[in-house]
Amino acid sequence: MADATDSKSVGGNPMRVRLSPRASAMMLLIPLLYAQLATAQQPSLRGTVVSAESGEPLGFSIVSLRPNLGRQFTDSTGVFAFAGTAAGRYVLSVRQIGYTPLDTQIVVRGDSTTIVRVALRHLAIELPPVTVAGSQCINPGRPDSSDAALLAVFDQLQENARRFELLADSYPFEYTVELSDRNVSQRGDTGRPVVRRLRLSSTDDHPYAVGNVVEPSWGPWGNSATVIHTTDLPDFGNPSFVENHCFHLAGRDTIAGETLVRIDFEPATHIWSADMAGAAYLDWITYELRYAETSLTRPERSEMPDVRGVNVRTRFRNIAPGVPLQDSLSAIWTYRSRGKRVETQRTVEVRFRRQPPPQ
Repeated sequence: MADATDSKSVGGNPMRVRLSPRASAMMLLIPLLYAQLATAQQPSLRGTVVSAESGEPLGFSIVSLRPNLGRQFTDSTGVFAFAGTAAGRYVLSVRQIGYTPLDTQIVVRGDSTTIVRVALRHLAIELPPVTVAGSQCINPGRPDSSDAALLAVFDQLQENARRFELLADSYPFEYTVELSDRNVSQRGDTGRPVVRRLRLSSTDDHPYAVGNVVEPSWGPWGNSATVIHTTDLPDFGNPSFVENHCFHLAGRDTIAGETLVRIDFEPATHIWSADMAGAAYLDWITYELRYAETSLTRPERSEMPDVRGVNVRTRFRNIAPGVPLQDSLSAIWTYRSRGKRVETQRTVEVRFRRQPPPQ
């Protein structure tokens, strides 16, 4: 905790958090400087988020002030401000993807502007070699502290989801997806692709729910019969998805020549209906989401009895600093009584409704 009593600097000691015997991360709160204004005014909080290693500003960090004062991105220079903050004690939370998070108590005085400088250290996680989980998912939910490396990577996966949620709230956007479908017969003959475009919005909200992974089409998808919920970034921030899946840190893996961190997920054994199993792939340096793979579990228990399997790979790209969106998707449907269907999607345009986010 840091308390502002006059205009002098107040010291803060570095704190270390041990992730595992071989991996550690450190968070550092730079001494806080409280500047007294020449004239009394309504109190406020201002600050800057920087890298502890380089001192460079960390733009697009998420800063929240509790209780009940909301959250915001820092600007491109790492600066944030909470104006009109009532005097009192608060918890300042700072998050940046790829960095160790920080939570600290601060005191805002009634006659001053509180100015803070927060330094975050790069996250360092020692990853295991690629492994395959062999156990059934009987204890779904957020990983516990018994596997510190898994928990640290899972937190970064959820940080991706939180950043997307805040971007959609702060900078709503629309995007256009081009879809292409073609059928492949059992002899290997390929039909002519059917191509169409779909206009989607960051405000389209149709979250994962148990029993609704396969459902009638809705909203922008029109009346095209049936849709399948494939793994999307908001799923990893959805309590229902987390509470009904197990997560396993598979280690480093490679897709398209990229070395990535793979975290597998599978539905709980108590889920009777069709659901999703798969993996998320994060950049091993920045921990930004790069790919997701989805396979449909128990398709015979869905509204598509002729479907034998559905396998999907989604590639993501950043549309704001550290905030990914689906860039392309490839899905292969296999049927019991006929051949295959190949579906591809690619995002061809992203347009922010108001101003774009800072770069």
